[in-house]
Amino acid sequence: MKTLYKIFLTINATSWVAVIYGIKEEWTVCSMPSWLFGIVLLFIPVFLSAISILLTLPLSKDTLEKCSHIEEANNSFLPTYLGYFFVGLGVEKVQQLAFVYLIIFVFTYVALIQYFNPIFLLFGYRFYNAETGKGTKVFLIVKKEFRRASDASFRNLRRINNTTFIAWREKDESTNSKNT
Repeated sequence: MKTLYKIFLTINATSWVAVIYGIKEEWTVCSMPSWLFGIVLLFIPVFLSAISILLTLPLSKDTLEKCSHIEEANNSFLPTYLGYFFVGLGVEKVQQLAFVYLIIFVFTYVALIQYFNPIFLLFGYRFYNAETGKGTKVFLIVKKEFRRASDASFRNLRRINNTTFIAWREKDESTNSKNT
């Protein structure tokens, strides 16, 4: 199940290459105008990302009571995803797109960066690299803003893997989330 979820997250994270290419090439279906199909293409990754958040519900629950260090990770991943847009714009043929997409998919899958999905930003999530009180480094996907590690304490996390967690409900996400 976790492998399928990881593949699904990787598809979500890398699908922008195909979406941008499809818009550039003015793909269409039946007699739908290409501009309308472009809008449909834009909503596919958004829809899949919403499903991926819902799929975290059955994952095992976990808590994180104390962080010794926490830093925002939003900006460190954004250049990677902007690169996907440029790749989608730069590819000339569908065969090239398939080959390039496969390479990007494999590297994203093995590099474990599929957990950063820019669509999650639209849903209000933030990404943090944190270190627990025991020295374990973890990646957190949460809907709160933290400026100090002492403010970060989570009761309702879902474990995606041993180092990646997503908060399921905002009200239970943190016991002490001060923005000062």
